[in-house]
Amino acid sequence: MDYRFVYPTSEPASLSPLQHASLVKVADRWGMTNRVEVSPMLGGDGAVVVNVGTMWLAVETDGYTHS
Repeated sequence: MDYRFVYPTSEPASLSPLQHASLVKVADRWGMTNRVEVSPMLGGDGAVVVNVGTMWLAVETDGYTHS
């Protein structure tokens, strides 16, 4: 599926290629819609967070995903 990752303001999220690939895996695994809202992680050096039900996952610029 083609996913569109956006910030809460609806502007496209600026992601590294590795972040994008990891977020596609997360979206597939959690059955998300094609529009996925991500937020910048405070103090995260480019990391973003995404809500997946009852938890938040952080995706670093190198693609590393953690809760």
